[in-house]
Amino acid sequence: MYKVTIAIPVYNVAPYIERALLSAFNQSFESIEFLLIDDKGKDSSMEIARAVISNHPRGKDVRIIEHPVNIGTGAARNSGIDNAQGEYIFFMDSDDEITPNCIEFLYTQMKESPVDFVAASFDRIDCKGNISYGFNCEDLLIKGKLELTQMYYSERIKKKELVYICSCNKLYNLSFLKKNRIRCIPHHLNEDLLFSFQVILKAESCRFLPEITYHYYTIPGSTTNKISNKKTTNKEVKECKEIIQFKKDYLNEFKNKAIYEILLTIVMSDNFQLTSIIYNQKLEEPISKEMLKEMLAYPISFLTLKSFKNHKAINYFLYIISIMPFPIQKLMLIGRRKMMDIKKIIKK
Repeated sequence: MYKVTIAIPVYNVAPYIERALLSAFNQSFESIEFLLIDDKGKDSSMEIARAVISNHPRGKDVRIIEHPVNIGTGAARNSGIDNAQGEYIFFMDSDDEITPNCIEFLYTQMKESPVDFVAASFDRIDCKGNISYGFNCEDLLIKGKLELTQMYYSERIKKKELVYICSCNKLYNLSFLKKNRIRCIPHHLNEDLLFSFQVILKAESCRFLPEITYHYYTIPGSTTNKISNKKTTNKEVKECKEIIQFKKDYLNEFKNKAIYEILLTIVMSDNFQLTSIIYNQKLEEPISKEMLKEMLAYPISFLTLKSFKNHKAINYFLYIISIMPFPIQKLMLIGRRKMMDIKKIIKK
């Protein structure tokens, strides 16, 4: 049995796949299996990958999981979880790179203080090789049920990020993911958002480390960049609605816990912001009145809201928006977007 599985989705990354694979195969840590999930791209990515595998001593430790058709990165991550044989799993994108001691370092930290997951820091590299700020974790060991949730959302209220919302560059205990049924929504482009949402709410222990173990490449034309540079499709609008509903439904499990108030505050604030962003983009078709009402709907009654002890102002605000007439809701969404744009200008 392997100690660690590195799961790598592969889809249309021919110019970068060799670099990514070599950084994984040349790890200083020995007990690694490599899962390549072939998500049926249209370029020569898999041909290049097979050539690298056949010429590398660690080729014997590689398994290729073939999807029947292209079904997305979220489904590829799920395939990694389903097929992993390691005690721990590490997700890596096939156009990025990890440091030579990445897995050894994370595994050592995991064994020193066993936790549900270990997360390290990363930097960003552009197409010219320029290195810039990525995300730097504080050196933290967190233990206790809902401790991570409490800390994460308390920091969010202060406009600070404790955890980078990305499934990559974290070493997860595979049994933790399986026990809590943490998975991606298969067809979503932004699969990290809901995956990390579940991890944060379910983890009872974790370790954050300031050391950089991952190089995130900002690739022109990648999925991340494409999302922000094109007209928003009906499918993407539907996905955003699913994200909003998923979060609302997921919070039902926490209704009788003290942390529910802060969770609802952050989730509904995020939902309003996401709805505003989507509503103000160039769309294939206007969002229907019914869909917009569903996206803005508040999941609890006014009487329940009145019983809250903290954060009442923002919750009352979001509740009132949810029951406003449709024309006023649209004006509120437009106003929210304009306020965000003004804040960006001020920061510059």
